[in-house]
Amino acid sequence: MAHINSFIRIPLLAIRQRIRPLKRIGVLDEDRLQMRVWPNDIDFNFHLNNSRYLTCMDYGRIHMMAANGILDLAIRGRWIPLVGSVDITYRRSLDLWTKFELRSRTLGWDEKWIYMEQSFYSKAGLAAIALVKGLFRNREGNIPPQTVVEMVSPGTVSPPLPAEFEQWNKAIRRRLATE
Repeated sequence: MAHINSFIRIPLLAIRQRIRPLKRIGVLDEDRLQMRVWPNDIDFNFHLNNSRYLTCMDYGRIHMMAANGILDLAIRGRWIPLVGSVDITYRRSLDLWTKFELRSRTLGWDEKWIYMEQSFYSKAGLAAIALVKGLFRNREGNIPPQTVVEMVSPGTVSPPLPAEFEQWNKAIRRRLATE
């Protein structure tokens, strides 16, 4: 499944949501997708190319948004989902033809960012794990994450964020300040 272009898969998912919606999950629940490494996903080492991990993750986040109800809001409101940063660690290869599961979940949010974890599992165990921070934007600017959450799950508040997220944000600001 990873081989289908995002320009096709994501619109098809949006259409599918209108016809036969995914089973609903909570904003903080984990979403799981079964995928496979296809020939056009590999590099010269015959394993999933590092750029394909990011493509799979894009689709995984959209799939999670469809399942938790945010995708419909984003489409109707013409929100643009944007990724601010990704930190990925590779543990083991996902070789050609390997079936794997992509797990996506929201860890929490602050005034600007929604923090997510996405992990890749095969029969051999954890293959890669990533932290992602993203946001939604419309014509007026960034949409506060709590506003988004209230629309699908009123009264839900972010779990406490680990200190590592503030350290991650500080490291990014330092890097950008040198530009």
